Amino acid sequence: MDSYVISNEQLSARLTSYGAILTDLRLARWPYSLVLGFETIDDYRNSDHYAGAVIGRHANRIAKGHVQLLESVLTLPRNGGEHHLHGGPTGTARQDWHVAEVTPSSITFSLLSPHGHEGYPGNCAMTARYSVTGDATLRLEFEAKADRETVVNLCHHPYFDFSGRGDIADHRLEIAAETYLPARPDLIPTGEIAVVANTPYDFRAERPIGHDRPTPGFNNTYCLAPSTRDRPAFAACLSMPDGPVMEVWTTQAGLHLYDGYKLQPGKRGLDGRLYGPGHGLCLEAQNWPDSPNHAHFPSAILTANQTYRQTTEYRFAF
Repeated sequence: MDSYVISNEQLSARLTSYGAILTDLRLARWPYSLVLGFETIDDYRNSDHYAGAVIGRHANRIAKGHVQLLESVLTLPRNGGEHHLHGGPTGTARQDWHVAEVTPSSITFSLLSPHGHEGYPGNCAMTARYSVTGDATLRLEFEAKADRETVVNLCHHPYFDFSGRGDIADHRLEIAAETYLPARPDLIPTGEIAVVANTPYDFRAERPIGHDRPTPGFNNTYCLAPSTRDRPAFAACLSMPDGPVMEVWTTQAGLHLYDGYKLQPGKRGLDGRLYGPGHGLCLEAQNWPDSPNHAHFPSAILTANQTYRQTTEYRFAF
């Protein structure tokens, strides 16, 4: 596996060009990796959990793989049960990105998704730039441009675990959202925008993830804003007792919370640890899922020659 390390005195990130994946993230003075990851490229190729990858062209789910675009209906692959998931079976997370630029504190990956790939129209040029900034901040900046109207919703998909023991139940979480998207059992949003008050989905005040957990677990999108913001805004805070604190800041309109309940048991990862269900927490900054099929959701349509831009930051402290 090709590995690139970017760092400053407080934070170090290891990345690979396959899937533009963040394979490891280390904070000075903390003995454990902050994310779940693997040591070999085959481990990533043989996993369906998208750990640390850049997801696209459209992250999350699209019902039945159908998208109304202009006067035509796109038919995308159904790789998540009856639905299109994370850009299809060979989406951006399954592609070898080009390393466009490397500095001691940043790396830029680029990828050209050709017209028709996984059913998406247009030749779409994408970049994902990781940089270590400030005292202990990992910033991820996306850009995309296509030569015809298409659908784009890029996101980053790390699994966080600060404990080093595969237990996130005592991690404390705050999410800056008054509403969330209820979903059907197949995880397609119902279309309702529901208030979090008096539900297990209320993280407006910081609380342990393991408290009042729904069955089988958390797998829903929170509504941060009605559309993309021009500048990153506070979205969430994740911490553990006597350990690191991470704030998520993003320009994205949504934050998908997934507590890893579907992680396969017995997968060996960083530092020889065995991973399993509930061993990592995803906070996926993205557009709302299935947005092409809900007119009242933020649009994921990218017009020809328009530039798509999104930024997400993970800001760490003790």
